[in-house]
Amino acid sequence: MSPQVPRPIRSSGRQLAGAVGRAARRFPKPVKNAGREFFDLLPDSDMKHRLGHVLRGTPAAGRKYARGAAYSDTDVPLVNRGSTYTAGEVSTYLQLEAAYLRRRLFAVQATARAVGNAAGSHEDDAAAGVLVDEYLRLVDVGEETEAGAHLVVVNVYPSVGNEYGNGFVHRRIKYYLEAGARVHVVVIGPETESSVYQYDGVTVITGDGSEARELLRRTTYRSVGVHFMGRYIWDQIQDDLKEQTFFCFMHGFESRRWVRTRYNYRSPDQVDAAIADTVDRQALWREVLAHPWGPVKFVFVSDWWRRASQEDMELVYPAARSEVVHNVIETKLFRYVPKDPEQRFRLLWVRSASNFNYGSDIAIEVLTKLRETAHWDRIEARIIGDGRHFGGFESAFEDDANITVERRFAAQDEIARLHRDYGVFLVPSRLDSQGVSRDEAMASGLVPVTNTVSAIPEFVDETCAVLAPGEDADAMVAGLIRLFENPELFRRMSSAAAERAERQSGPDATIRKEMRMLGITAETVDPSSEGSQA
Repeated sequence: MSPQVPRPIRSSGRQLAGAVGRAARRFPKPVKNAGREFFDLLPDSDMKHRLGHVLRGTPAAGRKYARGAAYSDTDVPLVNRGSTYTAGEVSTYLQLEAAYLRRRLFAVQATARAVGNAAGSHEDDAAAGVLVDEYLRLVDVGEETEAGAHLVVVNVYPSVGNEYGNGFVHRRIKYYLEAGARVHVVVIGPETESSVYQYDGVTVITGDGSEARELLRRTTYRSVGVHFMGRYIWDQIQDDLKEQTFFCFMHGFESRRWVRTRYNYRSPDQVDAAIADTVDRQALWREVLAHPWGPVKFVFVSDWWRRASQEDMELVYPAARSEVVHNVIETKLFRYVPKDPEQRFRLLWVRSASNFNYGSDIAIEVLTKLRETAHWDRIEARIIGDGRHFGGFESAFEDDANITVERRFAAQDEIARLHRDYGVFLVPSRLDSQGVSRDEAMASGLVPVTNTVSAIPEFVDETCAVLAPGEDADAMVAGLIRLFENPELFRRMSSAAAERAERQSGPDATIRKEMRMLGITAETVDPSSEGSQA
């Protein structure tokens, strides 16, 4: 049923709020939810507070994640959207006109890129050939050249001094090698120097893209897997994929809409840049999807992310070309050891605080609220990490003897050892396409304390985690108190967490499925038929 047009709105804020409220009550729930999301971006004003009573039932003072954010110069204020439209008409014209303008923009961009590519040349390809010769001598020594190799293309790879560069891609490759596969690894970046190096048994070649093109031209690979593909990587490799079986791994960052991380933007310029980046990504993935040599599979780390990426990029990945394979958790490293009940008072936070996605401010709020409980003297918490928001931990707990705050990063082996010493993993979140650090902690038997947002409910439930709605520190504290007061509940949840992580994110459920899909193991399958997602 279409919403009725409200009576003409006069200048009074009270009348405007009432009119909006009467119209909004007639909208379907999805429209109301979209309206609330847009409402969050409106600048603070007396009018916003009045409308807040109508839309939420409480004054709109701004949500916690918007602290420090500045949207005022980039909004479309209510008055500028017109006073003669219903809210339904506003929503319709904003969405459809924006979609039309994007299509026009994408067409112009595609034409410009086609002209540019036709006029361009790869001047460095000849020099790259010499480096590729050296690389192939190292990586394929003692191998039969006719045995099909797998090529991994990535934007960053670990090296000495940069051990955190896409470490989960490195873990994949170690499994590939253990299975007896031949694997080539190439790093592509606009400012990446040409080099060959070895890291933890993996030989890597790097450069601006010339090396990747040379490898693709010389070898028909059993499969090619690209991680974190953006415009630059696509432009470097697309012309040389004709003879390749190409898989594109979708982790989250590469096809995400700006609004999912709106709490990280602190100025109008940042919002503008984020919107422009989203539009560029939408153009890229339309091009990749339609390309005759595009991926045979788009591989997503969660089903939620498959659906979210489609919504963010405003396209549909065909079911026959979509696959869900979770990131693998090394359960031999992160292994379950039954917990002593006293470990329920030992809380661990190990994560980046580089942005608000990871909820460092929520973790601070949880610990601050625990300080007011009768359990505080028994609680011992350890915080390890870094990033621009990490100082919040240092300033909040500098006088608390039972809270240890360490500004540094921890290696995988150390994290596994820490897991054995603690019982609860504090991991609030605003956005996770999977949540590898949470799954690793669960595999070790820690009970995670997290939020029911984005993909998280796909990996946990109330039998193995303390779950709270988004932004709800009070619910997290209440869940922790239940654990503190019930050692048997803690023991059951710890065991259930380890079982869930092993079953859902252990090697059998993830990397072995992935290797079959890529044709890396003897159990090869038709990549167009295995496990397609609707």
